[in-house]
Amino acid sequence: MPRRKLTTISLKELGCYPILLEELRNNPAYSDKDFTTLKLTVLDSYEATIKEVDKAIKHLQHYVAAKKNTIETYKDEQLINRVRLAEMLGISRQTLTAWINKGFITSLKSKYLPDFETFNTDTVLQELNKYKAEHSEERI
Repeated sequence: MPRRKLTTISLKELGCYPILLEELRNNPAYSDKDFTTLKLTVLDSYEATIKEVDKAIKHLQHYVAAKKNTIETYKDEQLINRVRLAEMLGISRQTLTAWINKGFITSLKSKYLPDFETFNTDTVLQELNKYKAEHSEERI
């Protein structure tokens, strides 16, 4: 679902302003209101993006290079939760959750621990690089 941004429009700029003003003044519910600052608010829709994908990629690459042996693993599976991945990417957990909800990053179900969501650093890097390639012309 697209994100929503609030935009305010001054009604004085619209050709229908005199008609709206007259209609409001004739309505008893609004008879005591000051209409000199009458505004209309609308929500613009826009698709969410990753603003600083390069920065997130660099954070994750640096973290893996510097602290690879601190990443918990069980058998062949990295055990990385959302809090840890957000730290690795240099973003907040809320931002990570938004990226997951938008499909930018995919969580994995653990093969060994029931009901455990995990992430793989190689997969996350691939997803972010794919996102970067697909959206590179938008950032120019």
